[in-house]
Amino acid sequence: MSHLAARFELPALPFERHSLEPGVSRAQVDLLYSHCHRRHIDALNAALPPEDDRSLAALAEAGDETVRHHAQEAWNLVFFWHGLNARSVDVPGALSRRIDAAFGGVGALQYQWRQQVQSSAGGWSWLVEGPRGELLLATSAPGQAPAGSTPLLAITLAEDAYRIDHAQQRGAYFDALWPHLNWEYAQLNSEVAERAPD
Repeated sequence: MSHLAARFELPALPFERHSLEPGVSRAQVDLLYSHCHRRHIDALNAALPPEDDRSLAALAEAGDETVRHHAQEAWNLVFFWHGLNARSVDVPGALSRRIDAAFGGVGALQYQWRQQVQSSAGGWSWLVEGPRGELLLATSAPGQAPAGSTPLLAITLAEDAYRIDHAQQRGAYFDALWPHLNWEYAQLNSEVAERAPD
């Protein structure tokens, strides 16, 4: 494998950069994607020997702290982008019933998740499936994923994700993202986890 072939590239966004407007501006997407996400990809490439052919997911569990941090942040950001959609996506019926059981309804989940986003330290906020299949809200530090659970959707709490559009108002940032959450992606992640071998 050549030196260049071993390098990771910034993956394409699953939507046009202006697609989340007016809630999330193109300038805000550019900051998080073209600068923050690219910074983690570039730092990961710089830390890897040319012959290293491990996947991003494998590197996120690597022993080297620098490699692990940048690989996990890059993986988390890919997951975050795919958890958004240019159009509003209805919650699939099966997932909606699970949200009803776990949180008391989609509106209650929205309220609880908004509270978590507002109050959590920097890092990540997640909708996850717990070890017994229950839906939970979880947080993780930068460069980490939620432990012992299956991520369904992620929201980055990095300041670069909201400072252009919403300054320090994380609640307004969450409100802007909420209509664009890709519930079909969340359902798919749950189904993939169910089919995975133990």
